[in-house]
Amino acid sequence: MSAISVLWTVLSLVLLFTCTLALFSPFWHEHLPDPLSTNNSESFTAFGLLRFCFQEQFVTLQEIDAWRSSKYCSFYENIFSGIPSIYWKGAASTYALALVLLLGALFLAHVACCQRFICGKSVFAIAGVMQSIAVALLVVSLLVYPFGFKSTYVQQHCGSSSGFFTSGACDIAWGYVLAIVSTALLFFCPMIAYHLSVARPRSKATVV
Repeated sequence: MSAISVLWTVLSLVLLFTCTLALFSPFWHEHLPDPLSTNNSESFTAFGLLRFCFQEQFVTLQEIDAWRSSKYCSFYENIFSGIPSIYWKGAASTYALALVLLLGALFLAHVACCQRFICGKSVFAIAGVMQSIAVALLVVSLLVYPFGFKSTYVQQHCGSSSGFFTSGACDIAWGYVLAIVSTALLFFCPMIAYHLSVARPRSKATVV
């Protein structure tokens, strides 16, 4: 093993985890009414690609904290078919496919090398290509997601001013930020895999 292969393995695993966490997070965008407002009819809403949170008539900071603990969150009805926007369905499908490719790249590199099948430069080259495709799919997913702000669901919770790439009264939340940052960092993984594929002899091309 080498320091570079260890770096590739750790970075790939960590970013696969954070991307998966982001996919299942309902906190991509959220609507947090002013807790000092006298309007008790305002509701708290958060939504992501697969899950959402909703609770009505919160009026204190303590209740806001309780809501943000995800106690009132769930998957959309029937998980996929209940996703309220065709754009979000496309983004979720693309995002999930990217995760499968990321997992496949790690599986290929480790199983192939551990079983001594084709442990060599070609393994890292193929893994790098799979990761490159995954990164491209993640970028597409993150760009398609804001088109869903035009949906009736988002306009109901974020106001009529929401539209393509405009979330109205809702704000970006940590889940979407995590997905963006993870995707940006994933750009380094195919580069490292390419380095491993061209810089190491076949007999020494091993991973952790």
